[in-house]
Amino acid sequence: MTERVRALAPEGVDLALDAAGSGLLELIELAGGEDHVITIADFAGAKKYGVRFSSGESGRAIYALAQVAELVDSVNFLLPVRQTFPLADIAEAQRVGETGGVRGKIVLLVD
Repeated sequence: MTERVRALAPEGVDLALDAAGSGLLELIELAGGEDHVITIADFAGAKKYGVRFSSGESGRAIYALAQVAELVDSVNFLLPVRQTFPLADIAEAQRVGETGGVRGKIVLLVD
């Protein structure tokens, strides 16, 4: 993903939000330092690398997610779906996600 971001923003990015729980070092590099990264998914990584962690209790995560939502609305943003599963197949969806090679989101369909 780092290469794709660099292709879209060769000068780097101003801020980065980690919602996946992995890749903090890459985000720090892309954003120009740990002060420009916030994570809502990697408490241990935040502590290790000096990145801000937000559990949402103070409203910071909600604020960050609102900013991300504005960006998604204002830019041609594509979030590819790799595969969908009915809720009854949640265990299979988990197995597919754990392979680590999935490109795109795994979506659970809830009736």
